Amino acid sequence: MLQFKYPGVYTQEVASGVRTISGAPTSVALFVGPTMTGIDARPIRIQNYGDFERGFGGLSAKSSLSYSVLHFFANGGGEAFVIRVPADGAVKAASGFQEDGSTKLSTTLTALSSGLGGSEIYVEFDPFEIGANPYGGGEIKTIYNLSLFDRLSGRTERFGNLKMAAGDARTAASVVNDIGTGSKLVSLVGDFTANRPEPTGSIYAVGAMPAAGTFAKDVTLSVAVDVRDAAGAAAAGQSLAATPVVVFTAGSAKPATPLELVTRMVAAINAELRKAPASLVMEGVGIEAQLFEGGKFFRLRTAAPATPPPTKRLADATVTILDPNPVPAGTDKFSSAIFAIVEKVANPSRYRIGAPYTFTGNEVKSSTAGADGTSAGQPKTQDFKDAIMALETPDPFFNLLCLPDLVRPSATDPNALQHASAMSIYGEAARICAKKFAFLIIDPFPGLNDVGAAEAWKTTSFTFQSSHAAAYFPNIRVDDPLVAGAIRAHPPSGAMAGVYARTDGNVGVWQAPAGTEASLTGVYGPSVVLSDDQHGILNPLGLNVIRLFPIYNTVSFGSRTVDGSNAMASEWKYIPVRRTALYILRSLSEGLRWAVHKPNGDTLWAELRMNVTAFMQGLFRQGAFKGTSPRDAFFVLCDASTTTQTDIDLGVVNIVIGFAPLKPAEFVVITLKQIAKPAV
Repeated sequence: MLQFKYPGVYTQEVASGVRTISGAPTSVALFVGPTMTGIDARPIRIQNYGDFERGFGGLSAKSSLSYSVLHFFANGGGEAFVIRVPADGAVKAASGFQEDGSTKLSTTLTALSSGLGGSEIYVEFDPFEIGANPYGGGEIKTIYNLSLFDRLSGRTERFGNLKMAAGDARTAASVVNDIGTGSKLVSLVGDFTANRPEPTGSIYAVGAMPAAGTFAKDVTLSVAVDVRDAAGAAAAGQSLAATPVVVFTAGSAKPATPLELVTRMVAAINAELRKAPASLVMEGVGIEAQLFEGGKFFRLRTAAPATPPPTKRLADATVTILDPNPVPAGTDKFSSAIFAIVEKVANPSRYRIGAPYTFTGNEVKSSTAGADGTSAGQPKTQDFKDAIMALETPDPFFNLLCLPDLVRPSATDPNALQHASAMSIYGEAARICAKKFAFLIIDPFPGLNDVGAAEAWKTTSFTFQSSHAAAYFPNIRVDDPLVAGAIRAHPPSGAMAGVYARTDGNVGVWQAPAGTEASLTGVYGPSVVLSDDQHGILNPLGLNVIRLFPIYNTVSFGSRTVDGSNAMASEWKYIPVRRTALYILRSLSEGLRWAVHKPNGDTLWAELRMNVTAFMQGLFRQGAFKGTSPRDAFFVLCDASTTTQTDIDLGVVNIVIGFAPLKPAEFVVITLKQIAKPAV
C-alpha cells in the first residue's frame, strides 16, 4: 500500500491473480506386503526394479509383492512406494556392545529389517581419538565413527564424529536414527553415561621411525588369524596360528613413513596368508590396514565381507600381531629398539549384528539373531491391518494401491488370510483411498478357477461398496525367474497398475485402462480363458476380466469400479470417470492452497474462478470431457450464489465445479441391413 509523503511519481506492482494449477500425478503406485528384506513399516520410494532389489532384496518366493513390483515396471510404471510388512513371528537382529574401558553396556544396534537379512549387517567402530586427551584426563573415549555394511544389498553407511553425550548435535542416537539423513540399516540406542563402544579390529601404536638406511638382517613379526564359526567358537583347522612373517629382508631399505611401514607389513602378511590352509586361501582371506592420527596408530582387520560359507565367519575374524619368541636365528623383530609397536586392543575385525561373540569376552554384551518367522512368510492379519491404517497419515503420496500378498495362499492358510479377514482389510483400504484421492486394485482370491466361482465371489464375498476400487479376474500366467522354466499364476494388481500408468502417460486419466491397447507385457495369458458369453456373466456384476485374444494377446477388458454393477446404477460406474474426478479434486486441493486465509470476497472469488477455469479449459483441450465447446464440457461457479454471508462468517468459500465425463464405449453396436433394389 502506497504512502504519499512527497510530491512526485509513485510506482507499484499489482499481482495479476493468475496462479497456474499444475495437474497432480495420477499413477504413483503403493505396494504393501512382505519382502525379503528392507525397513519395516516405512514407505520407501523406488523408480525402477533395481531400486527395489537394493532396498528390499529382489524376488522372493515368500513375497507376491516382489513379483508385482516387477510387473508394474514392466508394464509402464514409473514410480512407486513400498511398505514392508514383516512375516508373522519375524525377529529383528540386535547386538549390544560394551563401552571402551569397562564391561558396561554402551550402545545397542537393532536392524531396521525383521528377518534373517538383518543378520547380514556388519558394523565397525572406529576410534575418533585414541591418543592422549589434549585437555588432560587421559584418553578420549566419548567420540567415535560408525561404519555399516549390508552384505545382501551392498549398501555402505558411515557416520563420523559421533558422541555419547546427550543433547549434542552429534549425539549418536540422534544422528543414526534421523529418518531423513540417518541409517537405512539400523537403529541405535546409546547410554549417555557410558563411553563409546570398544573399537573393532586390532589397533597398534607406532614408535619412532628408524634412521635412513638398510636392514642388516631379516625383520620378522608373528601374526595369527582366528576364524570363527556360526556359534562364535574357533573353527577347527580354520585359524592361522602364530607364524613368523618376514616383513623386511636383509639389505632392503628402511621405511621412511608410517604409511610405507604399514603397506609393506600388510603385503608381507598377505603373502604369508596365501601359504595358509587351502580353506583360508580359497575364501580369499586378506588383511588390510588403516592409519589413525597422522600415522601414530594403525588398525589391522580382514578384508570387507563377501559371501561367507554357512559354517564359518571370515569377515569378522580377529587379526593379532604377536612378538615371535624365540626369534629365528639371523632375524630381527619388531621391538622397541626399532618400531616400538605396542598392542592397543585386539577385537574382531567387525561385528555381525545378532551373531554371538562368546570367545572375545564381553565386547558383545547381548545378541539376538534375526529370524524370518513363519515358513510361509505371510504377515499376521493384524499387521496387515495396522499397515493399512497407517496410510491415514499424509505420507506417502500415492494414486494406486496394490496388496497382492493379501490373497496369497499358503499351506497353513489356503484361503489367503480367510476371505472375511481379507475383505475387511480391502474395505479399510478402499475407505482410505477415498480420503486420499487414490484407487485400490483388488486381486482375485485363491480358488477362483471358473466363472461360477468368480460370480459367487463378486456377489457374496464383497462386504463393502466403493467406487474407489476395481476388482479383476482371473490371475495372470507369468515367468518365475526363481525357478528355471517355470510359469506360475500370479495376482494381476501389479501388472494392472503398470497398465494404468502407461495409459495415463499415453492418453490421460480419462482413458479407460482397458481394451486392445491395454495389453499386459510379459504375460502368457490369463489363468482362466473366458469366452464372450462367460465374460457377459461377470461384466454386469462390475468384475473386470482379463482376456486373451488372437493378435492382441493378453489384455485388460473391463473398466468398471466395484460399484459398477448394473443393479447399482452408480454414477461412478466406470474407472476413468472416477479417476478423472480424483485427478481434478487432488489437483485443485493442492493448487488452491494459496487461497487459505485470503480475504473472502469478490476479489478472491474472481481469482478462484479464473484459475480453476484455466485448469479445466486445459483438460477440455486435451479431450478429457464430453462436448464440443467449454460451455458444454464444464462450468465453474464461485460467487455470491455459492458463498452466502453465513459461509463468509464461518470462513468458508465454496467453489462448485461440474464436468461432462467421457464414458468408455463398452458396447460397439453394428447395424446392417440390405438395400432392396428399386423397381424399374
